[in-house]
Formats: sequence, structure tokens, C-alpha cells
Amino acid sequence: MANVILFLFSVFSPCQATVLVLYKDGSLQKEVGGGQRCGVLLDKTCFYAEKGGQVSDQGYMLHLEQQDVLFPVVSVQVFGGHVIHEVIISETLKAGDQVQLFVDEAQRLACMVNHTATHLLNFALRQVLGDGIEQRGSQVTAERLRFDVSTKAPIKTEQLQETEAVIQEIIQRNELVYTAEVPIQLTNGVQGLRKLDEVYPDLARVVSVGVPVERVLALESQAAMDTSVELCCGTHLQRTGAIEDLTIISERQLVKGVSHIIAVTGEQARQAREAGQSLAKEVDSLSLRVKQGEASLVGAQRLSREVGHLIDTVENMAMPQGLKRELHATLRALQRVANSAIRKRETKLAAEKVPNLLAKHSNQPVIIDTIPVESPSILMKVVNQLCDKVPGASVMLLSPQASGKVFCACQVPKVRYILPALHFQRF
Repeated sequence: MANVILFLFSVFSPCQATVLVLYKDGSLQKEVGGGQRCGVLLDKTCFYAEKGGQVSDQGYMLHLEQQDVLFPVVSVQVFGGHVIHEVIISETLKAGDQVQLFVDEAQRLACMVNHTATHLLNFALRQVLGDGIEQRGSQVTAERLRFDVSTKAPIKTEQLQETEAVIQEIIQRNELVYTAEVPIQLTNGVQGLRKLDEVYPDLARVVSVGVPVERVLALESQAAMDTSVELCCGTHLQRTGAIEDLTIISERQLVKGVSHIIAVTGEQARQAREAGQSLAKEVDSLSLRVKQGEASLVGAQRLSREVGHLIDTVENMAMPQGLKRELHATLRALQRVANSAIRKRETKLAAEKVPNLLAKHSNQPVIIDTIPVESPSILMKVVNQLCDKVPGASVMLLSPQASGKVFCACQVPKVRYILPALHFQRF
């Protein structure tokens, strides 16, 4: 951690700048009053502007003549080649003012961790799935990283686990991360170099993990085949060990042939693993209870609801994707067992109602009555069993509830009967 702290202070030092112009309400302005939000163009900046899939820096400005007033910097964008700072104006700011810029160090470092981790994920996927994969997009924030990749088939759980293992090994090796700006033509033909299908500037930035850039660019070099080497303008770590940990918390295909992967790093990865293990224990405990069963219908219904609630919890919890899939499969099986137990108990309760109804309506072609039951499904099962016992009968049963509602279930035979209205006037 000491190396990381030194790295923070050496890279994230503030800089002094001059306000050139402000932008608000679609026009350039020389002055903007307090309590407003506007764009600020400076003569220089130490803020990273959003590009290359990485979100911008955040932080604040200090007016050199009013150092007790902060101007929060919400985002930084590039428009027409100009870097525009989106700033909340606390007090009046005008062109010519001198300001000091301070980057949110924690947010910048978190983005650096996740951006370097994104490169490792790209490399690891290629190692596990083969060279046929292609990057289709990415997003790097302080909280997580997203990586979209074209695949010939959905990524299996074992392949996700292998991918994580490759990344963990590189993290443990604490590899140096090399960067260098080189003429773009020097990168042409470098085997293993990852770059997107887009236009790059004449001077491109190469980011290489574990191998110096000059070795990567050497004639007939194969170095880029065995590590992560990409063209990238984002912010990165000096060593991979600062990532500490990585776990994939989501993988799904939003579009056929393109996998959408989300991963977290460091403390968030550790928390995701702990959350997954905690849920796994809950699933094991619930599994034992479901297999033991409940004697009453109410108990069986309660178990089924608990399974459903745990399914939702697993779905929404940030946890390793491999474990999430495993728990989902277990819970779906438990849901089937729990629902089967409910159906059996309902069938048994329904069977207990049938003898009295048969005795009361012995062999009548139309059976209409009211009975107390706990659910519409039990009432329907009573109707089905009555129809089985009295073939050809038309049955309608009602069950008034304490809530004021009335359950109704009915069934008629395929052969139609013409019945006088007198049969129904009695009810």
C-alpha cells in the first residue's frame, strides 16, 4: 500500500490554471454568477476527460483569491478538441480568474485499478476462449468495469472461473505496467496487439503488462501474444498487484453472440465473495428444510415463499457469477420440490372434502354448493375430484372468505346437457 500512496502523491498533484471562457445556455460567456452550473474552459488541466470507455475525473477548483470557496467539478468532456469542465459555480467566476485544480484521488485511483483490470480481463478471455473473440465495447468507472465481447457461444461457468484464475495469477505476480506514446505506424503488424476498429491519432499510446513497449514493437516480436498489450488513452496503474482481487459478478448475452461482462475489484471483489458465501450457507440451510418437508399446507407455502425470496436475493446480489449460477440451479430445483409438496397437501385436503359432497349430492347431474377452503387451487382440486367420481356431472363450488372475497371453481362435461332453470333457482 505504501507504493500506491507514493504513486498517488507523485501523479495527482494539483495544477494552477487560468479561466479562458465559460459556457452556459448554449453560448460562451465571460462571467457566470453563483448557484449555477456551467462549462469552464481552462488554459491547462490535470483532469482526465471522459474517453476510451473511462469516465472522467471529478474533483474541485479553488479560486486563488477566494480559497475558502470550492467549485465542484462534476465531469470533464471533450468537445471539438477542447476540454470542458462541468462545474458548479459556488461564487461568481469569470474569464481571467486564476484557479487551482484538485483531482479526487480516490476516484482516479479506483478508475486506474478498474481500467488496468479491464485490460487483464481482455487478455484472459482471449487465453481461455481463443483468438476468435473481439472487444465490442467497455466502460470503466470507480465502482466497476464492464466489458462487451463477441463470442461464438455463451460463456460457460468453468470458462469464467478459468478467466478469473488467469487474472489472479497476473495480479499475484505484481507485473509492471509499461506505457509509451509511439507513432501509430509502428504498431501495425504487431501480433497480439489489441486495438479497436477505430481511427487512432498519429501518436498512439501503448499499454503493455509485464513487457517493455520497445520489446513489444521489436521486429518479429511475439511478446504481445503472451501478455496484455493494447492501444489505450486511459489512466493505469504502475503494477498489477494494486488491483488486489477481481471477480466477475455478471455475464449475459444481451445480443446474440455478444457477452456483457461486469466485474469488480479490490475490496468490492472481496465483499462480493463474502456475500456469495453467506448466501450459499442460507441456500444449504433452506435446502435441508425443504427436503425434510413441512407437515402443514401453511408450512409448505411458507417454505416456497422463502425459496422465491432467496431466488430474488441471489439474482440481485453482487457475487461471483459462477456461484450465482450454481445457487440459481439449486434454488430452482428446491422451488420445484416445494411446489410439489404444496400440490400434494392441497390434493389431500381436497380429498377430505369430497366424501361429504358426494353424500349430499349423490349422482346428481348438477352439483352446486359452498365449502370452506384456504385457496382457489384447493377448491379447483375438489371440483376435479368430484367430476372424477361423478362422470358427466356439472360442478360449481363457492368458498366465501373472511376478506369478503368469494372463490369460485366450476367444471362441465364435454357432453352438453339442456337443464331447466329450476336447477339453478334453488341457489
